Amino acid sequence: MRVFLQFLIVTRHEIVDAFRSKRAITLILLYLLGSIAACNLFVYSLHRIEDELVEAMGLVPYGEAGGVTRALWNSDHFRHMLTGLIGDRELAVQLLSIPPLAIFFGWVALSFTPLLVILMSTPRIAEEVGTSSARFVLFRTTRGSWCCGKFAGQSVLLLAALLLSAVAAWVVGLIRMPSFDQVHSLTAILSYGLKAWVYAIAYIGLALGVSQLSRSPVIATGIALVMMTILTGVATASGHWRGPGWFRILDITYLLTPRGNHMALWHPDFAHLVPGLIILPALGFLYFSVGHVFFSRRDL
Repeated sequence: MRVFLQFLIVTRHEIVDAFRSKRAITLILLYLLGSIAACNLFVYSLHRIEDELVEAMGLVPYGEAGGVTRALWNSDHFRHMLTGLIGDRELAVQLLSIPPLAIFFGWVALSFTPLLVILMSTPRIAEEVGTSSARFVLFRTTRGSWCCGKFAGQSVLLLAALLLSAVAAWVVGLIRMPSFDQVHSLTAILSYGLKAWVYAIAYIGLALGVSQLSRSPVIATGIALVMMTILTGVATASGHWRGPGWFRILDITYLLTPRGNHMALWHPDFAHLVPGLIILPALGFLYFSVGHVFFSRRDL
């Protein structure tokens, strides 16, 4: 009970300190402005493409972004094309029931959040160890409670940033695409925000696991970026070469990378989604724990 209380105190301090040092404000603004800018660009591009399509086909303009897309989204030709691109007919059909703006937000969140997590979270432990300020805290709590509190604090801050950016994306759609399904779109966008958060937990674990290995925030961030690149390369190679026989071992290496569980988050059904929701946080804890094995034995 005492260890859990210490964990909660460290988590609270991590969040409060993030707001006091303006790191949390910077993070939230970065996600908000990025979401607004990206979604505005998407709606603008969508409108331009639709105008050209209407002109080429000699149709009557809809006058707003999304009108032609809804008709295209429901066409059999587009369904076949999307199935060919994804390679999974079931997933393609499921994605066609999701508003285009939600899919775009999900793609942006899932694509760029890992890099932002590495840049923002990796220095958190290394900088306090490097300045020796961690010594004053570790007189009052265990190393495990302190590091886990850092993990939880970073996770809470990221969740807030992603949910606010999801709401911002929905507001852009509400203003720029008046005819879109407001309730369905909000639900879909928020769900992708939560999925991006689960995906990012694996990278928070990687960032803080590496952060426990160095006293220099710069060196730790550099190592974390290299590790993220290696994991992405391993996932790409394993996904390409895995197959029957001895190549089945690549299924294991594939699933041990965040990227290997990436596609599970695109499935709306729980049969495909739940394994990804379990494996990704487990990977984050695994990466974090490997770093903590070394940190627990270090001389601070």
